[in-house]
Amino acid sequence: MRGERLTAAQHRLVAQLTRISESESIPLEAALGRYLADDVLAPVDVPPRAVSLYDGYALAGPVVSDSIWPVVGESFAGDSPPPLSTNAAMRIFTGSVLPDGANAVIAQEAVDRTGDAIRLNESISPGDGVRPRGADSRQGDCILEAGTRLDAPQLGLLASVGHGFVSVVRKPRIAVFTTGNELIQPGEPLAPGKIYNANHPMLVGALSRLGVTVLDLGCLPDDADRLRAALAGAATQSDLVITSGGVSVGEADFVRQVVEELGRVDQWRVFLKPGKPLAFGDVAGTPFIGLPGNPVSTFVTFFLFVRPAIRVLSGADPDIDRPPLRLPLAESRPAGDRPEFVRVRRTRDGAGQTNLSVFRNQNSGLLSSMAWADGVALMPVGVDLVAGDVVDYFPFEAWYL
Repeated sequence: MRGERLTAAQHRLVAQLTRISESESIPLEAALGRYLADDVLAPVDVPPRAVSLYDGYALAGPVVSDSIWPVVGESFAGDSPPPLSTNAAMRIFTGSVLPDGANAVIAQEAVDRTGDAIRLNESISPGDGVRPRGADSRQGDCILEAGTRLDAPQLGLLASVGHGFVSVVRKPRIAVFTTGNELIQPGEPLAPGKIYNANHPMLVGALSRLGVTVLDLGCLPDDADRLRAALAGAATQSDLVITSGGVSVGEADFVRQVVEELGRVDQWRVFLKPGKPLAFGDVAGTPFIGLPGNPVSTFVTFFLFVRPAIRVLSGADPDIDRPPLRLPLAESRPAGDRPEFVRVRRTRDGAGQTNLSVFRNQNSGLLSSMAWADGVALMPVGVDLVAGDVVDYFPFEAWYL
């Protein structure tokens, strides 16, 4: 069985998921990385009154070059200045409220001041130098939509309209465990036939970066009864269960078998390299994603499938159709029989051109390649590529957003 195409499998997975219904109101300072539960409307205009764009003079009346204006006061940021009479000027500073009656602001560099009067060195038009009331947002406007991920600019926007608290979707609870008789925990003596469990801290770390609540169920042996109990328990506590290992066709690969007993496997195998032995479905109604066991396959499929699932659970767009970056390869690459995500690093050639250098060995068990790389590039099926050919590039940092 060759396996389903990547994008089709991704869309089929997210189509089975729904947003978590519970929400909570939290302080703005605690909302970084969370997802809005509801649309946010502006309760006030921003700015609430017209303000000056720069240091200068607010003017009331027709503005022409060489005219002379008496200066009748000052408006500092935070002041509520008195009205300005016609044909008069008021000293004003960046962000200060425009006095009633003023219709423009002239920059201080464009005037000559002598005592309490200024001479204008240029003509300006009504509205120049002014940020009007409501220029940023108007009362009643939807300033952020439900499902928006709150980063620093969004927090600033919410603060600008006076929101001290915000309603966000409850953090998804993600149960995770790894499987394999060969695995031991880092820090323990390395016994014959054993390897250290690298996938577990990698998955827990990636989940933590995505801002979820992690239910860490540790590492389980290749034992059907132990797996059955763990999966059944995880399904009652979590919004999504993910595992690493045990979904291939080996005699000790029990995860797929147990999932089918407790629920269903909707997808098995994806036409992809690395990461072909991937499964998803549900355990007693709770969504399940079974990642492959090789570390690189685990990492790549985590971000191709688990990350979109978490976004949908949080009420956001799955972000699986966003156009990738397009960059040229620094070297040739032979054709493959499956779409392949190869580990690459951005480099610059002698002409200052950014290229993608490919790691020397693309074996899916080499975590050193992931630590070296800053992203992956997608190699199309059946195409011999040469240096300079442009490919799709996915930087790792974008996968954490």
